[in-house]
Formats: sequence, C-alpha cells, structure tokens
Amino acid sequence: MTSPTPPAEPPPATRTYRSVAALVCGSLLLLLIAWMAGDAMIRGEGRVPWTAAAALLLVVPLVVAFTLRPAVFTDDERIRIRNPFRTIQLPWTEVADVRASYSSELLAQDGTKYQLWAIPVSLRARKRAARTAARAAHDDPYGRTSVSADVRDSAAR
Repeated sequence: MTSPTPPAEPPPATRTYRSVAALVCGSLLLLLIAWMAGDAMIRGEGRVPWTAAAALLLVVPLVVAFTLRPAVFTDDERIRIRNPFRTIQLPWTEVADVRASYSSELLAQDGTKYQLWAIPVSLRARKRAARTAARAAHDDPYGRTSVSADVRDSAAR
C-alpha cells in the first residue's frame, strides 16, 4: 500500500494595496460624468450629443487610469506596481528601499526610483512619525534639557 502524497502547498497569497479614497472618488466621478454626458446625449440638440460622446471618449479613460487602475501587488517573491500608464514588476531582491516622503517611492538596487501611485501618504501621519522619531532620538526621555553637554567648554572657568 502506498502512502498518500501530501497536498501541494498553495501559492503565496498576493496582497493588494489600493487607495480607498481614489476608488470612491473615481467611481463617483464616473457616475457624474455618465449622468451629465447621458443627459447631454439624450436631450441635447445639434452638435451637443456628439460633443458629449467625444468628451466621454477622452475623459473616461483618464479618470479610470488615474483613480481606479493604480494598485500595488505584493507576495513573498515580488512586488508589482500598477501605475496609470505602466506596470513595474521587481523581485524583492532588487528592492533597496521603500519610503514615504511626499509620495510613496520604491528605490531599486540600480538606483531607479518608482512612484507608488496607489499608496497615499498622509502628511499628518508623516509629521507625527517625525515628531516621535525626534523624541526617541533625544537623549532625555522625559523632555528635559539635555544633560550631555560638555561642561569643560562652558564660559565660567
């Protein structure tokens, strides 16, 4: 009798990062555009229906590209960045750093910098983190005057 083979391991789970605010705003903007263009195409006279249709062809792809398309997909082996007009895929061994300053950025080993459009940066949270780091770097945890000053350099000798 043969022993049963163990089940194959499932592939690593892919985690997706997207901006909820961008998804909501993009969806609402598409609804507003559809409402306005639909009204113009149904009730409009002369060139108005054709102008509304042309505007739909120009505006809808841009709204989708900048609000609904951006995403970052990660798993154990790689990161895939889907920005409005291109997709970047890098293995984790090629990633040097991921940082958030005014925008989220990924730095590759070769020095190339990629923007992560899907991950927004909160300026309020960034300031809070900077204050926390400054407090942690201070030599006195209670916030008093620094006691590490060299007394030998004082003017009273």
